[in-house]
Amino acid sequence: MELAKESVLWIFRIFVLTIVLVFIIIIPGSFTNSKIEINELESYLIRNKIILDEECLAYNNYRTNLGIIDKNKFNNLRIKNCLNTDKGVRINLTYDKSSELILINDDLATKIHFCYDEETFSCIRKEYNLILKDNTKEIPAKLVIDTIILK
Repeated sequence: MELAKESVLWIFRIFVLTIVLVFIIIIPGSFTNSKIEINELESYLIRNKIILDEECLAYNNYRTNLGIIDKNKFNNLRIKNCLNTDKGVRINLTYDKSSELILINDDLATKIHFCYDEETFSCIRKEYNLILKDNTKEIPAKLVIDTIILK
């Protein structure tokens, strides 16, 4: 009886050890095959700065509210000062059947039509459904951010 308990215990130990070894071998191996796209990372950081930073568009009363942007902050000068980037950025805000467009670094931002040339340009578009805070009104809005980066 004691021998049976001992063998079950050893089988369990071997099973657990095998699972641990498989995870130790497989998990680091999966990270070595991943590739970081610098242009995608830069675009991600630019988009998050625009939406989440109170110096850019994020609405702030006593704290920064996620998913709400301030209509009073949506102007060319404020966005240029907020981003301070050499990448081309197109920000299109659509609400109540009206649309406003801001271009940062016009030389690149106007090249959106050349995005088919994947060897020269890296173009990433992201759309956000947000709430636009206009003084006391809250309006559903759509914000489209295009980043155009020379490779």
